[in-house]
Amino acid sequence: MRASPGRVGGVFVVATVVLALLYLAIGEGPGFAELVRMLTGGETRPDERFVVAQIRLPRLLVALFGGGALATAGVVMQASFRNPLASPDLVGTAAGAAFGGALAIVTRFADAAVVATPLASLAGAMFVTWLVFVLAGAYGRVSVTGLLLAGIALNTLVGALTSFVVTFSFANYTASSEVLFWLMGGLERSTWTHAWITAAGFGVFAGLIAPRTRDLDLMTLRDDSAHSLGIDAPRARRVLLWFACGLTATTVANTGGIAFVGLVVPHLARLVVGPSHRALLPTAALLGGSLLVASDVVCRVAPPEASLRLGVVTAMLGAPYFLYLLARHRRGEVL
Repeated sequence: MRASPGRVGGVFVVATVVLALLYLAIGEGPGFAELVRMLTGGETRPDERFVVAQIRLPRLLVALFGGGALATAGVVMQASFRNPLASPDLVGTAAGAAFGGALAIVTRFADAAVVATPLASLAGAMFVTWLVFVLAGAYGRVSVTGLLLAGIALNTLVGALTSFVVTFSFANYTASSEVLFWLMGGLERSTWTHAWITAAGFGVFAGLIAPRTRDLDLMTLRDDSAHSLGIDAPRARRVLLWFACGLTATTVANTGGIAFVGLVVPHLARLVVGPSHRALLPTAALLGGSLLVASDVVCRVAPPEASLRLGVVTAMLGAPYFLYLLARHRRGEVL
């Protein structure tokens, strides 16, 4: 028996706030006592305020909104494709963002401004997504099979181009190392600019998805059944997939490659609140943000010489659950 969505949401909000406060107090420098003094208006040193306000807080916000965006995009993808193994990587958005960011670093466009790499990533993500829709014939009629095949093909092609960019930059050790580290995901360079971009992307696209929960519920049915209940499923799918791609693009543009959050979190949220998207979307967003914050804590407390990357941590958490889903699928169980 599942708890009421309101009660579950309240628990998750409290848990997320507690996790956020712990995140701000963990690490070298100001600890929990100094954080309490800051929050209560007590006296603190300028360097302590700088560490919390200019280093930890932007990084926390990127993790919260980025994780929420990837999880929300995963919910939309799984409903749109009627496939529980769908994820934000499916239609090439993440691959396009990675290619755009890598290209910006190698060509030194990233040195122009702090927003250069996010802008290049966003441009790459939106271009690849548009190309997937064109190749799938989506502007005539959305074909789920066509979108899947086009997405897989362009994921492979763009991934190869990104690898070429990396190998092409081997002569420039600094550029190649930056590309490789960025592709594995990380938040250590997060600034307020990155936080604002990630938060704005989440706010805009999640806000556009929120009124369409009924469409998401109906899209889990066959298209003809959804049409008989009052929605144009192909059109709704096209619109919602663009919103999901926007969430993915604005996140990957600021975090680099983050694996499995969009695949695993929707399943965990569905176990807690059920399949209704009215409760599923906010629950998944909270869980996704919390998961990315917790994963970044692991990166921060790991020994510096380990150079542990955020994408590696999320992959280590998500891959076993993915294998579990595959095992259930092979046994014929409903995912």
